Amino acid sequence: MRLTDSMSSENNRIGFYYYPDDQHYTQSDLNLWLPVLQSMGASWLTIQGSPDRAIPETFVRGLIEANIEPIIHILCKVGSVSTETIKPILNSYARWGVRYVVVYDRPNLKSSWASSEWGRTGLVERYVDHLLPLLKAQESSGLIPVMPPLEPGGDYWDTAFIEAAFASFARRGEQDLLQKLTLGIYAWTYGKPIDWGKGGSAQWSEARPYHTPPECEDQIGFRTFDWYVEIAEKVLQRALPMIVIAGGELPSDEAQGLGPDLHAEKNLAIARALSSDEVPSEVKNFCFYHLASYPDSTDNNAAWHFTVDQPRPVVSMIQRLMTAEAKQAPIQVEKHLQHYVLLPPRPSPQYIQNWDVIGPFVLAVQPVVGFSPREARLAEMVTLFGDEQVIPKQVEEDLRSTGCNVRRFTGTASREFLTKDGPARVTDQPKQESEYPGDPNA
Repeated sequence: MRLTDSMSSENNRIGFYYYPDDQHYTQSDLNLWLPVLQSMGASWLTIQGSPDRAIPETFVRGLIEANIEPIIHILCKVGSVSTETIKPILNSYARWGVRYVVVYDRPNLKSSWASSEWGRTGLVERYVDHLLPLLKAQESSGLIPVMPPLEPGGDYWDTAFIEAAFASFARRGEQDLLQKLTLGIYAWTYGKPIDWGKGGSAQWSEARPYHTPPECEDQIGFRTFDWYVEIAEKVLQRALPMIVIAGGELPSDEAQGLGPDLHAEKNLAIARALSSDEVPSEVKNFCFYHLASYPDSTDNNAAWHFTVDQPRPVVSMIQRLMTAEAKQAPIQVEKHLQHYVLLPPRPSPQYIQNWDVIGPFVLAVQPVVGFSPREARLAEMVTLFGDEQVIPKQVEEDLRSTGCNVRRFTGTASREFLTKDGPARVTDQPKQESEYPGDPNA
C-alpha cells in the first residue's frame, strides 16, 4: 500500500535527476546526498540504471525509506533489450518497492536507434513492436508500465510520433494496458517563458510538425504536457498520467551573460507552479536536471551542486520555498489504519535478538505490521520497533508531521511493557483501544 498521489499543502511533486550516469550508488553516496535531497523537499529521484544489472538494493531501499520515489531510467538503443534479460531485474526492483522503471530514451531521435534501423519504413510501428513486450514485462512484475520520454521536437516530430504510437496501441487492442500506462516526458524550458505553449494546439492551432509560424507557440517548452494530454484525449479518449523524467531551466546560457539568477528564478517559478493548480494533476512529479555531476564532467555546468558543499543559488531558494510551504499548514494524510508497527527495514542484531519480544507484542496489540514508512503514514497510531540507528529520527519526525501518534520501543522497553502491563490483559480485551500502552517507562 502506498500514499495516494493527490496534492496537499506538501509540494510532493518536486524531484531531481541524480547523476547523468549509472554510478554513485554506494552507501556513502546515499549518506552524502540524502540530507541534501531532504533539505530541498525532494519526493522523487530519477536514477540511471543498466539493462544488465540492477542498482544496488541498499541505495534503492534507502530512497524509498526516506519517502523519495525512485524512477529508474534505463538508457539504451531501441530494440537492444530482451525481456528475458531484463525481467529478473524488473522483478527485483518491484520486490524492493520501486514503481517506475523506464526502458529506452527519446525514440524519436536518430541516435536512439541502430544506424541501419532508423531509415526503414514503419518506424513507429517497429518501435511499438519493441516496446510492448517490455511494458507487459513491467506490468507482470508489479511495476507501472511507462512509455519512455520523447525529445520535444526531435528528428521525428514528437507530437506526431506519440500520436502514431497511441494509435498503434489502440489498433492492436491494448486497451487493458492503456488503462495502466504512464507516460514519461521531458519538460525543459529551452530558455523560453514557463508559460510557453500553454493550452496546447487548441490555443496554438497554427503550430504544425516541423513548423512553428512567427507569433505562434508550440510544445517545445515547459508545458509539453499540455500538448500530450490533448493528444491522449484525442486518440485514447482519456488523459494519461505523466512523470517528468527530467526538465527545468538549464544554466547553459551563463556564457551569454544571463547568469545564475535567471536559472534560479525560472526553476523557482516552476516549483511554485507545481504546488498550485497551474500544472495539471496528470503530471505526478517534476525532476529538475540534474542534482550533481563529476567536477570535470561536460555536464557539470548543469548541476545544481558543483559539489555537495557548493550549491548553485537556486538551491537555497528552493529550500526557503519548501520551508515556507511546510509552515503554511500541517500535512494531512488520510488515515485508513488504526495502528501500524514499523519494523526496521533490514535485519540487524537488535532486531533479530528481540524478535521474541516483537512477536508477543504484535499478538497482544494486533496491529498492521510492515516495513514501509510511507505505508505507516496511513495509520492513526505508529509503533517504531528499534532505536534511531535502525529507524532514523527523521522517519519519526516525518510520521508526526502527517498527524501520526508515534511511540518508539527498543527491545528492552518492549520487554518491560510485556512484563509490567502484560499482553494477556490486552489480548483478553482486543477491541479496547485504551489498552494500547503509553510510554512503558512512565
